[in-house]
Amino acid sequence: MQQMCTKCGAVHTGEKTCESIFGEFLALEFADPGYGRVHFLTVACYMVQHEGYSDELYVWAQAALRKYLEEGFTTEMIRRDAAQGPGRDKGIRRPADAPPLPKVAWTMTIADVDAQMHDAESYCRLMEQWGRTTLREMEPLVLKK
Repeated sequence: MQQMCTKCGAVHTGEKTCESIFGEFLALEFADPGYGRVHFLTVACYMVQHEGYSDELYVWAQAALRKYLEEGFTTEMIRRDAAQGPGRDKGIRRPADAPPLPKVAWTMTIADVDAQMHDAESYCRLMEQWGRTTLREMEPLVLKK
């Protein structure tokens, strides 16, 4: 039986969902540093594609993805930046009463990473690809104020 994620549009077969895959990935990342080196991408891409961030955090996430993927910022640099970002004094999660976000036809989702990864090297390569795809396609979600 196939199911489609209402947030990102991923098609799932069997029992897996985007949320269960996310949980599996986090467990892998915390258990094995070879997987964990892309933790920022895992969380940022999942949250962006699943409408998890507040409007302010979408702006921050876009800039952070760009810094990480295009400017070579390390995970530690992103963490320091996050400590100064909008999440430090406001909630990072999207409020339940927030206006709906525009739908994005994502061309790569967490399900694609799950289907194609087979070791830490392929996982990290796919996460970087997912990060670049998310960055390129997330513009409609970044609501400039």
